[in-house]
Amino acid sequence: MKNSRPLPLVEIAILAFCVWLSRDLLNAWQHSPHDRFGWLALLAWLTPFAVRLSRRETFSANAFFLGAAIVVGALGELSEFHFLGHAALALALAAWLPASLWLAVWLAAALSWMPAFGWGMARFPDGVILFSRLALALAGVIYLWVVKNPAAKS
Repeated sequence: MKNSRPLPLVEIAILAFCVWLSRDLLNAWQHSPHDRFGWLALLAWLTPFAVRLSRRETFSANAFFLGAAIVVGALGELSEFHFLGHAALALALAAWLPASLWLAVWLAAALSWMPAFGWGMARFPDGVILFSRLALALAGVIYLWVVKNPAAKS
């Protein structure tokens, strides 16, 4: 079956721009002792996004979230405040999911994979940081899936 809607190039370009703004994540995950397994939290956090993409349904990104991602990313690039680049990436990824109050909780759980989380928990042992990262990421995913879809509970 041929899809009648063309590929959303503008939305993909904005997402690629936000990925580029977050290019320091790999360095932080490789070299910072508090951020070493942040990529694992990102993978857990991305499961709703991956499931949505795997369904191959026609959908487009939310223009509000994409606009916010551009503004936050540009502010992060101008101020060299890397957290804003990471927040822009989270907003650009959230744009592909249906907007709801539950999405806001999932979006807040994005902090789990950001280096700011490791910086904030620097006084704790690495095992506690990793557990907290994964717990926060999974809490956001579970809240988005289970609480939003009561039918998924049974």
